[in-house]
Amino acid sequence: MRITNHAGQRMNQRGITKEMIELTIQYGETQGEETILSRDTAVRLVAEFQRQMKIVKKLLDKGGLTVVTASSDESVIL
Repeated sequence: MRITNHAGQRMNQRGITKEMIELTIQYGETQGEETILSRDTAVRLVAEFQRQMKIVKKLLDKGGLTVVTASSDESVIL
């Protein structure tokens, strides 16, 4: 991602990090040339990340997990 000098200055003034921009691009809604990550979407993301964190912690407790799939179709669990 290339950030112009102008955008970098505005980011600095507003306390916006590159990571915030990356999350907005990844999870936001594109409307024309703009991508918007609304407060409601951010709240849903927090809930989803918390749910995923619980699952990851369970995987850590188990020492990880290995899943074997069919080489021709990853949706087939062997």
